[in-house]
Amino acid sequence: MNRLSITLLGCIFLFGGFACSSSPAGQRSASHARGAPDARVDALKILDAASRSETPLVRANAIEMLETQVEPLRRAVSRGIVDPNPGVRFAACMALGRQRLCGIADLTRPLVHDPSESVRAAAIFALAVCNEDIDQTPLAAMVLSTDRAIRANAAMVLGEIGNPTAAAVLREAMRRPLQRADADVVRASELGLAEALVQLGDRRHLETIRAAFFAPASQSELTALASQMAGRLQDRSLVPAMAALALAEGPRQAGPELRLIAAEALARIDPTMTLAPLAIELSQHQFPEVRMQAAFVLAWDRSAAGLAALEQLCRDADPRVQVAAAGAVLHRAGLPAHATAGGP
Repeated sequence: MNRLSITLLGCIFLFGGFACSSSPAGQRSASHARGAPDARVDALKILDAASRSETPLVRANAIEMLETQVEPLRRAVSRGIVDPNPGVRFAACMALGRQRLCGIADLTRPLVHDPSESVRAAAIFALAVCNEDIDQTPLAAMVLSTDRAIRANAAMVLGEIGNPTAAAVLREAMRRPLQRADADVVRASELGLAEALVQLGDRRHLETIRAAFFAPASQSELTALASQMAGRLQDRSLVPAMAALALAEGPRQAGPELRLIAAEALARIDPTMTLAPLAIELSQHQFPEVRMQAAFVLAWDRSAAGLAALEQLCRDADPRVQVAAAGAVLHRAGLPAHATAGGP
């Protein structure tokens, strides 16, 4: 399989490795306890620097990876809201709303009139979830847009706001598919609408997502997208199939990114199913996109071997990998103590 397109999958970023069998369990625990605080400090430094990067994508990714750190996130969001790049402004508004940084929600109000429709959608989201007075009706026109990115972002916002009355316009969008020659793009758009409808309580659309998981190998982007959605929606029905995809060997083995995307979805559903060995093995892959995805899996792991792999990725030559690894270090620090690497 070719490397998956991060853009097509709709992720700036979403969310265990060979155990050191020669080390006694007590030594592994002590090492983990010593390493974690320093790793967290280093991760925060990486993300603070990345949020000021000259590269817009790195700035946006850094904001997303700071979402578990209230004060560092507040500072990054305050900068991101006035960033010259629309992708960074979008990420800042979404992070503000998702983490309910409502004390600075008014900073997003000017962005309701932003030149970018996606930024306007994100600003409406931030204000709506903070219970600020805001007209949400522009989202209806956006979700019916002929632009796939605007449609996808508006659908995501409607699903996350959680107002059940939005289901009607989402269903109308399903009846008006994108008029595109690329059938995979049309299908991906429909999956985004289906996910939003499930978030609003219409679980019948889980079947649309489940069916997409079993798309032909030539449509692996749809399988990846369906896996990510299953993870976010906590849909356990695909667990056996995703485990088989992640762990397959021989000629039927999928590409590394797709295997890791399935593994990350498993970990989201249940951290005890985190496939740390797979992620640690692929954390050395030649392609940065694969190393990034390995970090996303290791965000759910609690082993010393997983932390060591992430610390190595924090020193990666690619800044995107550094950001993914730093975010994973911070995420795993917040996992409950009982969350340990295992298998499905």
